[in-house]
Amino acid sequence: MSAVAPALPPAPPAGTGDPLAALAARARQGEDAAFTELVHATSERLFQFLYHLCGQAQDAEDVAQETYLKAFRALDRYDPRRPFLPWLFTIARRSLLNHRRAARPCEPLPEELPVPPAAGPDANPVVMDDLAHLWRLARVLPPRYHYALWLYYGEGFDTRQVATVLKTRPLVVKVLLHRARRALLAAWRRHRPELLP
Repeated sequence: MSAVAPALPPAPPAGTGDPLAALAARARQGEDAAFTELVHATSERLFQFLYHLCGQAQDAEDVAQETYLKAFRALDRYDPRRPFLPWLFTIARRSLLNHRRAARPCEPLPEELPVPPAAGPDANPVVMDDLAHLWRLARVLPPRYHYALWLYYGEGFDTRQVATVLKTRPLVVKVLLHRARRALLAAWRRHRPELLP
């Protein structure tokens, strides 16, 4: 009996209401407490996103602080009719690119990654190990493939939201995801051939 490589979970559908957007709208009107709530509500996901991209906790923390500072200064340009998290992650991605240009390159990821937000304490350790290996393989793909995969599967963004962060069109994101999945499967076959038929 041969095992099969774990399939990536489907992305959840986009929600209709965004409580973060409501908080951002209040913060935009000058409510400092609303921005504090925004930071509290998003800090863990933002850190996980940045840590996953660069693999170094200190860099992720530094870039997260810079992201919040830039977001606060740019609140007047945020459109509360749009989801807040993709807007914040767009700022974070740009901040990380600037951080990389200004400083040393990010250090490689350690063998043990933080548990993805969707995984709970009851998660199957074998599946989690395979998933962690899969994400390590995704890091060696071209950056746009890696970003698209993480935003879609790791963060649960829909293709429009991924397109917002990557500054492209949803159709391009669909193509990126298709190519990224094929490249990831090929990498999986090279590194874990014993798990494939």
